[in-house]
Amino acid sequence: MYLWKKRLGRVPDWVWERTELETLVLADNDLTEISGEIGCLKRLRMLDLGHNQLASVPDAIGGIEALTDFLYLHDNRLSGLPASLARLTKLRYLNISDNALETLPDCVCEMAGLVELRASGNRLTSLTDSIGKAR
Repeated sequence: MYLWKKRLGRVPDWVWERTELETLVLADNDLTEISGEIGCLKRLRMLDLGHNQLASVPDAIGGIEALTDFLYLHDNRLSGLPASLARLTKLRYLNISDNALETLPDCVCEMAGLVELRASGNRLTSLTDSIGKAR
């Protein structure tokens, strides 16, 4: 489902009922929050929450085990990520660029399947020792 640049302001409740979705693009919608109901979308393989105003993402995202292809969280206001993201061990691409991260969250380093990580444009001054866990 592609809802890119629709000026939503908030995600309509009916989106969370679309449990068959494998792709969900909510980029560039001035979103300030995402409901924990996103965890109901168990078949998602790709999720794009980029270019919004999110200060946090719900723990429920870590429960979407089918999330294997892409997770875009870039260009938001994130200063941290939920530890539950470490459960996304099959995720191949993560973009957390252009946020307010001062340290690379440990959960990122525990994503064993990551092939590509983009984290530029944050406030990172050093990398955590746990970066060695990433492949």
